Parts: sequence; structure tokens; C-alpha cells
Amino acid sequence: MKNKFNNYSLSNKEIEKILKDFQFYIRRAATINGKLDEDCEQKIRIAIFRKLSKNRKKQKN
Repeated sequence: MKNKFNNYSLSNKEIEKILKDFQFYIRRAATINGKLDEDCEQKIRIAIFRKLSKNRKKQKN
């Protein structure tokens, strides 16, 4: 059975809006011992971007 929930067709702008909307939660998840870990925040953002753009069809040049 095909997983219906991973059929994303989001544009880069839509993904950027999601990242902006969830910025508070991303920063809270990247805070360690009361201090923001910027490397961790970047890794979270990259992981979210990759996951949301994973099943996108490749555009031909």
C-alpha cells in the first residue's frame, strides 16, 4: 500500500513559509541547557526541508 502522506509537491517558497511558521518550535528544539545551538537549528531546518521536498519530481533543463 502506497503511503498517501508522503506525496508532497511543495514549492521552495511553501517550504520556506513552513520553516518560518515553525521557527519558534525549531529554536526551542535546538536549545540545549538554555542556550541556542545554531548548528542543531540548522540541522533541523535541513532535515525538514529534505523531508518536505523528498518526493518532488525532478525538472528537466
